[in-house]
Amino acid sequence: MKYYFIWLMSILMIETSYGQNKLPIDETSGKVVFKKTSTVILPRSEMYKRTRNWLLYQYATSKFEDHFNISKKGKPVYLAEDSRMRSISGKYGFYVMYPVEDLSGLNMEQTFVMYTLTVNFKDSAFETKISDLKCFTTSTSRNGMRPPQFDLETYNSVQLNRLDHVQQYIIPQVMNSVRKIHEDLYRNIRYGNLTSE
Repeated sequence: MKYYFIWLMSILMIETSYGQNKLPIDETSGKVVFKKTSTVILPRSEMYKRTRNWLLYQYATSKFEDHFNISKKGKPVYLAEDSRMRSISGKYGFYVMYPVEDLSGLNMEQTFVMYTLTVNFKDSAFETKISDLKCFTTSTSRNGMRPPQFDLETYNSVQLNRLDHVQQYIIPQVMNSVRKIHEDLYRNIRYGNLTSE
């Protein structure tokens, strides 16, 4: 009976470890990368123009430059443009929030995820790539054990990935934020600049 119980617990532990959510990893770089290709029946130059306007709007309405000094005279320092209108990229970010227990009860902690968005254009199609994801946290994280800056793929590590707040809050919020970025950009490319007044 004792061996049966040990065998059953082993199977349950193996099944639980396989059922956990993980962030997608690029096989070549070993880093978290999100890619999506979309079809839009527009010339490359028009897709480029609409994407550029969207990127500038996203940057102007964010408050991330206040914290990370990524602007110079109101213009993004990191907005790489291709003169042939084949690609454009910019650095942006989003927040994830999750509950943390400490001596005072249930508190929320906020992590800022900065990423690089690169959009490559072809006639009637474009590919988005979200990469270089970095997390920034407050220095008051649990006993100061976690560094204030780390790569997003850290959440795929065995120690962190099995934690409830990573499975229930962080990974789903990251996936949802990436989905929203893709959808918002797609709408703006397809229907024109929906963000301007």
